[in-house]
Amino acid sequence: MIEAMKRGWAAVAMAAAAGVANAAVDRPSWTLVDIGTLGGPGSYGAAVSDTGYVVGCADTPGGTAHAFLYDGEMHDLGTGAGALEGSSCALAVNGRGVAAGRSASGDLVLWTGTNVVSLGVKGTVGGINDSNTVVGSAAADGSTRPFLYSGGVLTMIGDATGDAAAVNAHGQVAGTLSGRAFLYDNGAVQDLGSLGGFSSAKGLDDSGRVVGMSTDINGTPHPFLWKGGTMQALAGPGGSGAIDIDDAGLVIGSAEGSYGYFLDAGTYTRLDTLPAVAAKGWRHLEPTGVNNKGWIVGTATDAAGNLRAFLLVPSGRATSTAVELRAVSVRAAPPS
Repeated sequence: MIEAMKRGWAAVAMAAAAGVANAAVDRPSWTLVDIGTLGGPGSYGAAVSDTGYVVGCADTPGGTAHAFLYDGEMHDLGTGAGALEGSSCALAVNGRGVAAGRSASGDLVLWTGTNVVSLGVKGTVGGINDSNTVVGSAAADGSTRPFLYSGGVLTMIGDATGDAAAVNAHGQVAGTLSGRAFLYDNGAVQDLGSLGGFSSAKGLDDSGRVVGMSTDINGTPHPFLWKGGTMQALAGPGGSGAIDIDDAGLVIGSAEGSYGYFLDAGTYTRLDTLPAVAAKGWRHLEPTGVNNKGWIVGTATDAAGNLRAFLLVPSGRATSTAVELRAVSVRAAPPS
Protein backbone atom coordinates (compact mmCIF):
# COMPACT_ATOMS: atom_id res chain seq x y z
CA MET A 1 0.00 0.00 0.00
CA ILE A 2 1.03 3.59 -0.29
CA GLU A 3 3.68 4.92 2.06
CA ALA A 4 1.25 7.34 3.70
CA MET A 5 -0.87 4.38 4.79
CA LYS A 6 2.15 2.70 6.36
CA ARG A 7 2.91 5.79 8.40
CA GLY A 8 -0.73 6.11 9.54
CA TRP A 9 -3.34 8.45 8.22
CA ALA A 10 -3.33 12.17 8.84
CA ALA A 11 -6.52 14.04 9.67
CA VAL A 12 -8.01 16.13 6.88
CA ALA A 13 -6.30 19.42 6.06
CA MET A 14 -8.92 22.10 6.58
CA ALA A 15 -9.40 24.55 3.72
CA ALA A 16 -8.20 28.13 4.08
CA ALA A 17 -10.83 30.71 5.01
CA ALA A 18 -10.70 34.14 6.54
CA GLY A 19 -12.33 35.21 9.77
CA VAL A 20 -13.32 33.74 13.10
CA ALA A 21 -16.72 32.21 13.93
CA ASN A 22 -18.36 30.96 17.08
CA ALA A 23 -21.51 29.20 18.26
CA ALA A 24 -23.56 32.38 18.12
CA VAL A 25 -23.27 32.55 14.32
CA ASP A 26 -26.51 31.19 12.83
CA ARG A 27 -25.59 31.52 9.16
CA PRO A 28 -21.95 30.54 8.67
CA SER A 29 -19.93 31.17 5.57
CA TRP A 30 -18.77 28.06 3.75
CA THR A 31 -15.62 26.89 2.01
CA LEU A 32 -15.94 24.56 -0.99
CA VAL A 33 -13.09 22.04 -1.17
CA ASP A 34 -12.38 20.23 -4.44
CA ILE A 35 -11.28 16.74 -3.34
CA GLY A 36 -9.56 16.07 -6.68
CA THR A 37 -9.04 12.88 -8.67
CA LEU A 38 -6.54 10.06 -9.13
CA GLY A 39 -5.37 11.34 -12.51
CA GLY A 40 -8.62 10.98 -14.45
CA PRO A 41 -11.38 13.56 -15.03
CA GLY A 42 -13.80 12.82 -12.20
CA SER A 43 -14.43 11.60 -8.67
CA TYR A 44 -17.32 10.62 -6.36
CA GLY A 45 -17.51 11.64 -2.69
CA ALA A 46 -19.24 9.01 -0.55
CA ALA A 47 -18.66 9.75 3.14
CA VAL A 48 -16.83 11.92 5.69
CA SER A 49 -15.85 10.94 9.24
CA ASP A 50 -16.05 13.16 12.31
CA THR A 51 -12.24 13.42 12.19
CA GLY A 52 -12.35 14.67 8.61
CA TYR A 53 -11.42 11.65 6.48
CA VAL A 54 -13.23 11.56 3.14
CA VAL A 55 -13.69 8.45 1.00
CA GLY A 56 -15.14 7.66 -2.38
CA CYS A 57 -13.80 6.63 -5.77
CA ALA A 58 -11.99 8.54 -8.49
CA ASP A 59 -11.05 8.07 -12.11
CA THR A 60 -7.54 6.88 -12.95
CA PRO A 61 -5.58 7.53 -16.14
CA GLY A 62 -6.21 3.91 -17.14
CA GLY A 63 -9.96 4.43 -17.42
CA THR A 64 -11.01 2.63 -14.23
CA ALA A 65 -12.06 4.09 -10.88
CA HIS A 66 -10.23 3.32 -7.64
CA ALA A 67 -11.32 3.71 -4.05
CA PHE A 68 -9.64 6.67 -2.35
CA LEU A 69 -9.09 8.12 1.11
CA TYR A 70 -8.57 11.88 1.38
CA ASP A 71 -6.81 13.48 4.36
CA GLY A 72 -5.86 16.72 2.68
CA GLU A 73 -4.48 14.80 -0.29
CA MET A 74 -5.74 11.82 -2.31
CA HIS A 75 -4.59 8.30 -1.45
CA ASP A 76 -5.29 5.49 -3.91
CA LEU A 77 -6.64 2.49 -1.96
CA GLY A 78 -6.29 0.17 -4.95
CA THR A 79 -8.76 -2.38 -6.21
CA GLY A 80 -9.30 -4.42 -3.05
CA ALA A 81 -8.51 -7.92 -1.84
CA GLY A 82 -7.72 -10.35 -4.63
CA ALA A 83 -8.69 -7.89 -7.36
CA LEU A 84 -5.89 -7.10 -9.79
CA GLU A 85 -7.81 -4.78 -12.11
CA GLY A 86 -11.19 -3.10 -12.50
CA SER A 87 -13.02 -0.46 -10.48
CA SER A 88 -13.40 -0.21 -6.70
CA CYS A 89 -15.10 2.33 -4.43
CA ALA A 90 -14.87 3.19 -0.74
CA LEU A 91 -18.36 3.99 0.58
CA ALA A 92 -17.93 4.63 4.32
CA VAL A 93 -15.16 5.69 6.71
CA ASN A 94 -14.77 5.92 10.48
CA GLY A 95 -12.83 8.27 12.74
CA ARG A 96 -9.65 6.18 12.56
CA GLY A 97 -9.57 6.22 8.78
CA VAL A 98 -10.78 2.63 8.32
CA ALA A 99 -12.78 2.55 5.07
CA ALA A 100 -15.39 0.09 3.86
CA GLY A 101 -16.58 -0.43 0.33
CA ARG A 102 -16.65 -2.54 -2.77
CA SER A 103 -13.59 -4.11 -4.41
CA ALA A 104 -13.15 -4.53 -8.15
CA SER A 105 -14.33 -8.14 -7.81
CA GLY A 106 -17.60 -6.97 -6.23
CA ASP A 107 -16.69 -8.28 -2.78
CA LEU A 108 -17.21 -5.96 0.18
CA VAL A 109 -13.98 -5.12 1.97
CA LEU A 110 -12.38 -3.11 4.76
CA TRP A 111 -9.31 -0.99 4.05
CA THR A 112 -7.46 -0.76 7.37
CA GLY A 113 -4.33 1.17 6.41
CA THR A 114 -1.96 -1.69 5.62
CA ASN A 115 -4.48 -4.50 5.07
CA VAL A 116 -7.56 -5.25 3.00
CA VAL A 117 -10.08 -7.53 4.71
CA SER A 118 -12.91 -9.23 2.81
CA LEU A 119 -16.35 -9.36 4.47
CA GLY A 120 -17.18 -12.49 2.50
CA VAL A 121 -20.21 -11.08 0.66
CA LYS A 122 -21.08 -9.01 -2.40
CA GLY A 123 -23.35 -6.00 -2.20
CA THR A 124 -22.97 -2.42 -0.97
CA VAL A 125 -21.95 -0.59 2.21
CA GLY A 126 -24.12 1.92 4.08
CA GLY A 127 -21.91 2.89 7.01
CA ILE A 128 -19.16 2.07 9.51
CA ASN A 129 -18.63 3.21 13.11
CA ASP A 130 -15.47 3.61 15.18
CA SER A 131 -15.78 0.01 16.43
CA ASN A 132 -15.40 -1.15 12.79
CA THR A 133 -19.03 -2.29 12.71
CA VAL A 134 -20.11 -2.21 9.04
CA VAL A 135 -23.68 -2.16 7.73
CA GLY A 136 -25.08 -2.41 4.24
CA SER A 137 -26.91 -4.79 1.92
CA ALA A 138 -25.67 -8.18 0.78
CA ALA A 139 -26.73 -10.42 -2.06
CA ALA A 140 -28.64 -13.38 -0.59
CA ASP A 141 -31.11 -15.89 -2.04
CA GLY A 142 -31.66 -13.93 -5.23
CA SER A 143 -32.35 -10.62 -3.44
CA THR A 144 -30.58 -8.14 -1.18
CA ARG A 145 -30.72 -8.27 2.61
CA PRO A 146 -29.57 -5.74 5.21
CA PHE A 147 -26.56 -6.88 7.19
CA LEU A 148 -24.36 -5.98 10.15
CA TYR A 149 -20.70 -7.05 10.21
CA SER A 150 -18.85 -6.92 13.53
CA GLY A 151 -15.82 -8.78 14.87
CA GLY A 152 -15.59 -10.93 11.78
CA VAL A 153 -19.23 -12.09 12.05
CA LEU A 154 -21.86 -11.22 9.43
CA THR A 155 -25.46 -10.97 10.73
CA MET A 156 -28.51 -10.53 8.50
CA ILE A 157 -31.09 -8.05 9.82
CA GLY A 158 -34.72 -9.09 9.52
CA ASP A 159 -36.02 -11.67 7.08
CA ALA A 160 -36.99 -9.54 4.07
CA THR A 161 -35.47 -7.59 1.19
CA GLY A 162 -33.89 -4.30 2.15
CA ASP A 163 -30.75 -2.43 3.09
CA ALA A 164 -28.97 -0.97 6.12
CA ALA A 165 -27.99 2.63 5.43
CA ALA A 166 -26.35 3.90 8.63
CA VAL A 167 -24.87 2.81 11.97
CA ASN A 168 -24.17 5.08 14.94
CA ALA A 169 -21.65 4.99 17.80
CA HIS A 170 -23.97 2.80 19.89
CA GLY A 171 -24.39 0.16 17.18
CA GLN A 172 -27.95 1.17 16.29
CA VAL A 173 -28.73 0.64 12.60
CA ALA A 174 -31.19 2.46 10.32
CA GLY A 175 -32.40 1.23 6.97
CA THR A 176 -35.29 -0.19 4.98
CA LEU A 177 -37.11 -3.54 5.09
CA SER A 178 -39.92 -4.37 2.65
CA GLY A 179 -40.49 -0.71 1.84
CA ARG A 180 -40.55 0.50 5.47
CA ALA A 181 -37.97 2.44 7.45
CA PHE A 182 -36.56 0.53 10.43
CA LEU A 183 -34.30 0.99 13.44
CA TYR A 184 -32.33 -2.04 14.64
CA ASP A 185 -31.21 -1.97 18.26
CA ASN A 186 -29.90 -4.81 20.46
CA GLY A 187 -31.11 -7.46 18.05
CA ALA A 188 -34.66 -6.06 17.66
CA VAL A 189 -36.13 -4.47 14.52
CA GLN A 190 -38.52 -1.52 15.03
CA ASP A 191 -40.80 -0.38 12.19
CA LEU A 192 -40.63 3.43 12.09
CA GLY A 193 -43.88 3.90 10.17
CA SER A 194 -44.46 6.29 7.26
CA LEU A 195 -46.20 9.51 6.22
CA GLY A 196 -48.94 7.53 4.50
CA GLY A 197 -47.05 5.45 1.91
CA PHE A 198 -43.70 3.68 1.92
CA SER A 199 -40.64 4.93 3.80
CA SER A 200 -36.86 4.54 3.66
CA ALA A 201 -34.34 5.47 6.38
CA LYS A 202 -31.01 6.93 5.24
CA GLY A 203 -29.32 8.70 8.17
CA LEU A 204 -28.94 8.24 11.92
CA ASP A 205 -27.33 10.32 14.68
CA ASP A 206 -25.86 9.17 17.98
CA SER A 207 -29.05 10.02 19.91
CA GLY A 208 -31.11 7.68 17.71
CA ARG A 209 -32.80 10.28 15.50
CA VAL A 210 -33.46 8.91 12.01
CA VAL A 211 -33.96 10.78 8.73
CA GLY A 212 -35.01 9.59 5.31
CA MET A 213 -37.79 9.76 2.75
CA SER A 214 -41.45 8.78 2.94
CA THR A 215 -44.29 9.16 0.48
CA ASP A 216 -47.64 10.57 1.58
CA ILE A 217 -51.04 9.09 0.71
CA ASN A 218 -50.80 10.72 -2.73
CA GLY A 219 -47.40 9.18 -3.45
CA THR A 220 -45.41 12.43 -3.09
CA PRO A 221 -41.98 11.97 -1.44
CA HIS A 222 -41.11 14.07 1.62
CA PRO A 223 -38.07 14.22 3.91
CA PHE A 224 -38.80 12.94 7.39
CA LEU A 225 -37.36 13.00 10.90
CA TRP A 226 -38.15 10.17 13.33
CA LYS A 227 -37.49 10.58 17.03
CA GLY A 228 -39.06 9.26 20.19
CA GLY A 229 -41.44 6.98 18.33
CA THR A 230 -42.87 9.66 16.02
CA MET A 231 -42.24 10.35 12.32
CA GLN A 232 -42.76 13.90 11.10
CA ALA A 233 -42.35 15.60 7.74
CA LEU A 234 -39.50 18.10 7.51
CA ALA A 235 -39.53 21.55 5.93
CA GLY A 236 -37.73 20.45 2.78
CA PRO A 237 -39.46 20.62 -0.59
CA GLY A 238 -41.93 18.02 -1.77
CA GLY A 239 -40.36 15.48 -4.10
CA SER A 240 -37.28 15.24 -1.90
CA GLY A 241 -35.74 13.08 0.78
CA ALA A 242 -33.39 13.54 3.71
CA ILE A 243 -30.02 11.79 3.45
CA ASP A 244 -28.19 12.32 6.74
CA ILE A 245 -28.26 14.18 10.07
CA ASP A 246 -25.50 15.30 12.43
CA ASP A 247 -25.70 15.36 16.22
CA ALA A 248 -26.47 19.11 16.19
CA GLY A 249 -29.55 18.54 14.02
CA LEU A 250 -28.23 19.69 10.63
CA VAL A 251 -30.08 17.66 7.98
CA ILE A 252 -28.94 17.24 4.39
CA GLY A 253 -31.19 16.14 1.57
CA SER A 254 -31.77 16.12 -2.17
CA ALA A 255 -34.76 17.17 -4.28
CA GLU A 256 -35.75 16.28 -7.82
CA GLY A 257 -34.61 19.05 -10.14
CA SER A 258 -33.00 21.27 -7.48
CA TYR A 259 -30.45 18.77 -6.11
CA GLY A 260 -28.81 19.12 -2.68
CA TYR A 261 -29.92 21.20 0.28
CA PHE A 262 -29.58 21.45 4.03
CA LEU A 263 -32.04 22.19 6.83
CA ASP A 264 -30.60 24.01 9.84
CA ALA A 265 -32.99 25.02 12.66
CA GLY A 266 -35.86 24.77 10.17
CA THR A 267 -34.17 26.96 7.54
CA TYR A 268 -33.96 25.47 4.02
CA THR A 269 -30.88 26.30 1.92
CA ARG A 270 -29.99 24.95 -1.51
CA LEU A 271 -26.30 24.07 -1.78
CA ASP A 272 -25.95 25.64 -5.20
CA THR A 273 -26.97 29.04 -3.78
CA LEU A 274 -24.01 29.23 -1.39
CA PRO A 275 -21.53 31.97 -2.47
CA ALA A 276 -18.56 29.56 -2.29
CA VAL A 277 -20.28 27.26 -4.78
CA ALA A 278 -21.36 30.01 -7.16
CA ALA A 279 -17.84 31.48 -7.14
CA LYS A 280 -16.43 28.23 -8.53
CA GLY A 281 -19.21 27.83 -11.09
CA TRP A 282 -20.19 24.40 -9.71
CA ARG A 283 -23.72 23.03 -10.00
CA HIS A 284 -25.86 19.94 -9.36
CA LEU A 285 -24.46 19.32 -5.88
CA GLU A 286 -25.61 15.93 -4.55
CA PRO A 287 -24.72 15.44 -0.85
CA THR A 288 -24.06 11.95 0.50
CA GLY A 289 -23.16 12.58 4.15
CA VAL A 290 -22.51 15.07 6.94
CA ASN A 291 -20.22 14.73 9.97
CA ASN A 292 -20.60 16.15 13.46
CA LYS A 293 -18.61 19.24 12.51
CA GLY A 294 -21.26 20.04 9.91
CA TRP A 295 -18.94 19.18 7.00
CA ILE A 296 -20.97 18.08 3.97
CA VAL A 297 -19.55 15.61 1.44
CA GLY A 298 -20.90 14.75 -1.97
CA THR A 299 -20.46 14.99 -5.73
CA ALA A 300 -21.01 17.98 -8.02
CA THR A 301 -20.52 19.02 -11.61
CA ASP A 302 -17.58 21.40 -11.86
CA ALA A 303 -17.24 24.37 -14.21
CA ALA A 304 -15.68 22.11 -16.87
CA GLY A 305 -18.58 19.66 -16.73
CA ASN A 306 -16.77 16.90 -14.82
CA LEU A 307 -18.15 15.11 -11.77
CA ARG A 308 -16.03 16.00 -8.73
CA ALA A 309 -16.09 14.96 -5.08
CA PHE A 310 -16.48 17.94 -2.74
CA LEU A 311 -16.47 19.02 0.88
CA LEU A 312 -18.46 22.00 2.13
CA VAL A 313 -16.85 23.24 5.36
CA PRO A 314 -18.81 25.71 7.53
CA SER A 315 -17.03 28.46 9.42
CA GLY A 316 -17.48 27.13 12.94
CA ARG A 317 -21.16 26.17 13.09
CA ALA A 318 -22.01 24.55 16.44
CA THR A 319 -18.52 24.96 17.85
CA SER A 320 -18.06 25.77 21.55
CA THR A 321 -15.09 28.10 21.05
CA ALA A 322 -13.99 30.51 18.36
CA VAL A 323 -12.37 28.65 15.46
CA GLU A 324 -10.46 30.04 12.51
CA LEU A 325 -10.56 27.80 9.45
CA ARG A 326 -7.00 27.58 8.21
CA ALA A 327 -4.71 25.02 6.59
CA VAL A 328 -3.79 22.58 9.36
CA SER A 329 -2.90 18.90 9.45
CA VAL A 330 -3.05 16.87 12.67
CA ARG A 331 -1.38 13.45 12.76
CA ALA A 332 -3.73 10.68 13.87
CA ALA A 333 -2.90 7.24 15.22
CA PRO A 334 -2.76 4.60 12.47
CA PRO A 335 -5.94 2.53 12.13
CA SER A 336 -5.78 -1.09 13.19
